[in-house]
Amino acid sequence: MSYKSETIAAILPRINTTYFLPAMQREFIWTEEQVCALFDSVMRRYPISSFLFWQVPTEARDDVEAYEFLHSVNKSRNRAHLARL
Repeated sequence: MSYKSETIAAILPRINTTYFLPAMQREFIWTEEQVCALFDSVMRRYPISSFLFWQVPTEARDDVEAYEFLHSVNKSRNRAHLARL
């Protein structure tokens, strides 16, 4: 794993083609206000936290069986956060 500084414009076209959200990453839900706050911070050139992307080698992209297994395990683990108390 390495750190590389890139612009959002450079990364967006590669999301879900070269870069993938790891299956072991818990699901995320942002409110409209949180999305607006992020873009406001970006436009004001405020520093934002790092984004972690999983870069899958080209030869491994067709091996979806392992990825789907991890996704299924992660999805079943994360159902607890959906319960309303």
